[in-house]
Amino acid sequence: MPPEHRTSTTEVPVVSEEEIARFVAEHFLDDDDEDVDAEEDLLARGAMDSLGVLHVAAWLEKRYAITLPDDELTIRNLHSVRTIRETAERAAARAGEP
Repeated sequence: MPPEHRTSTTEVPVVSEEEIARFVAEHFLDDDDEDVDAEEDLLARGAMDSLGVLHVAAWLEKRYAITLPDDELTIRNLHSVRTIRETAERAAARAGEP
């Protein structure tokens, strides 16, 4: 009898760059209608700092039920809308692994 393959029943959430950009604009920019480029370095722009990174992590947990491991909570992983999405999806995928 072949071994049984276990699959995760947990769906990996789709993290929207548009939703991340909206959150960043609302919480870190003076004009919450301002467009945020997905690859713009938010830390270099001065829009976010290390406390902002923690704020984003808390929002990801609340909004998408994604908990970022401590080793993922780095400026390198959370400095742009794109890296926030990639980091969140990577953490969600790991959480869904058996």
